[in-house]
Amino acid sequence: MLRSLRLAFISLACLTVLATGAEAQFGVPLNHTDPKLEPVTVRELVARYCRLDYAGARLNSTDWVKLQPLVAWQANPDYSLFMVTSRFDVDTDLVPEHGRYQVTVHYRLLGKYYMSEGYSQESANQVEDVQYVVAEVNGDWRITDVEPNYPHPSRAAALQWVNKKLAEAQDPVAKTIYQHAVEQLQAQKATPLGQ
Repeated sequence: MLRSLRLAFISLACLTVLATGAEAQFGVPLNHTDPKLEPVTVRELVARYCRLDYAGARLNSTDWVKLQPLVAWQANPDYSLFMVTSRFDVDTDLVPEHGRYQVTVHYRLLGKYYMSEGYSQESANQVEDVQYVVAEVNGDWRITDVEPNYPHPSRAAALQWVNKKLAEAQDPVAKTIYQHAVEQLQAQKATPLGQ
């Protein structure tokens, strides 16, 4: 009796080791979530990224560490402009395609800030749709592509960034551009973030 229990225990241990080895050998994702929960997990990942971006994380190099676990790329992509937004909405309808998901985020715009020209309200009250692609990377869901991939901060985050640039500026032309942006941003009203 004791011998059969010992044999059963050894057999179970061997099967566990073999199953674990087979998962690793054949590339079965170890952190894979329940397929029924994948859309919820993917949507929440994009929403977390958007909340951080809205709070200004893409504008501040020290905040990159907050975004890095959510994306597949290693550094904050360069950008020549950013869109100041009053709100964003992550679409509930995700498009699955070959093990990836496409997620659309709708941004309500207040204006845009061109790095070389300053702030413009030409896109105020427009909605911009941004496409996010989410795929599994090393067993975890990550944003692998965003189009267009420039920041979408809130008015408050943009104002904070512009004020910092104004305080650091030495060039009179740059100071004028920043001061004009501060005045325009302060004059605008923003609706609260909605999701």
